[in-house]
Amino acid sequence: MGKKINNTYLIFLNILIVVYNLYIWLSVFTEKVIVTDDLKEAYNARHISKSYFSYIGSYLDSSNMAARPVSGFITGTLVFLSKYNESIYLLGILFFPLSLFAIYWVAQKVLSKELASLITLLYSCSLIGTSIQFSPIMLNSNLATIFFSLSIYYVYVRKNILFSALFFILSILSYEIFLPLILLNLYLIKENKKRIVFLLLTIGSVVLFRKVIQPAIFAHSYQRDEVGKIFELKRVVQVTILTAKLFFKDIFVGIYKGLINLKNLHIVEILLALIISSVVYKVFIGYDFKSRLKAIKNVGLISLVSIILAISVFYVSAYIPTLFGFDNRSLGAIRLFYTLFLVSGIIYLSFKLKLGNKTISSLFAGFAFLLLATNMSVKNAWIYASQFNYKMFHELSKTLKAENIESGVVCLGYDMFTELKTNPHFILREPIFYNNWECRRLSEMNGIDPEKVFIFNVDRQTKCELIFLYKNGKIVREK
Repeated sequence: MGKKINNTYLIFLNILIVVYNLYIWLSVFTEKVIVTDDLKEAYNARHISKSYFSYIGSYLDSSNMAARPVSGFITGTLVFLSKYNESIYLLGILFFPLSLFAIYWVAQKVLSKELASLITLLYSCSLIGTSIQFSPIMLNSNLATIFFSLSIYYVYVRKNILFSALFFILSILSYEIFLPLILLNLYLIKENKKRIVFLLLTIGSVVLFRKVIQPAIFAHSYQRDEVGKIFELKRVVQVTILTAKLFFKDIFVGIYKGLINLKNLHIVEILLALIISSVVYKVFIGYDFKSRLKAIKNVGLISLVSIILAISVFYVSAYIPTLFGFDNRSLGAIRLFYTLFLVSGIIYLSFKLKLGNKTISSLFAGFAFLLLATNMSVKNAWIYASQFNYKMFHELSKTLKAENIESGVVCLGYDMFTELKTNPHFILREPIFYNNWECRRLSEMNGIDPEKVFIFNVDRQTKCELIFLYKNGKIVREK
């Protein structure tokens, strides 16, 4: 009878996880949250004149997509289709919940259905790499996660290195974040001959594509790996300090800001967080952790090593490890393995301290509530960032019309860094107007002709014919 009740709670928890993630997606979708790089894609979509295949060819032939043809093909297709309806582009956010299905499917094969549900839930509301949850262009990270999860499934569960190698290659050609984790696949393969075959298939294929095929077929080919950076001592120290800061400070700052913003959550959102965390408690109050302790310990050790391997990407690239802004988009692999480490670490330490199921369940329920509440605050912050941009350009549009300005180079300034640090609506310094490529779509949305009036951020443009400042919701002309 107890097992049947527990299964009922588990089913209910899985339903709630689906409902929660659909709610997050629908909130972003209905509010049409498009910021930073997505603004560039949304603008370009409205001005596509080529046929589909010609456009896809030109889209892939770029510094960003030439190295990522798998995700580039899907993103390019969404951009092309969104010229008919802008909402189509926002469907790219659905790849995040799709990655949750992949993570759950693999986790329940390796551990158990209960732990798979918990891992999926905590991954879905993690503070790490929030851009991959709210930005359509970051479907490449989610696609890489799906393929990497399938690669682990085929090497660990099915013992099929050919399929595992195929999915690993697809992951790397979607986004490079899991490349260092090839060592995990090699560790899970028990025969040396199969390891060699896997290594030759994966690294051989990736090197062949990057060094031979990519530069041969793409005029704008760009090698994204910058191995030389490993010898830049100053950068190595910077990455090391930022990594430590991420784990030992930034995560706690994010949770603190999320809790402060509880007052801004809808009552439905608070109830959803409370109900889900309560069901988590019910699921694990009678769970047999002891029988899974060896597997949990192994997952903990593997996830710790995997986090270290994932961090190594930052030592050989231009990316930096940070929880804040759009730069957190490169943390997909760390987000996954940090979640695994968190779950396995809590269980293992609890047994070492001889804590009972009630304490372990309470800890998981508490973490779930904190992360769910914070994640919903971050969702609201992304919506606010989109509205902030719109309002700023709307006010600029009214000022330009009032002063009969119909052409020229206009620079728009505001204290972005102070805004992000002091405005309580921002949790992880969500991306607001900064880069020049963001302005065209924002101009178009607010009745400014981007072909005649060229608007730039004053911090990104040295030559300005006109300068306007945005402060306290109003536009003031400075020059």
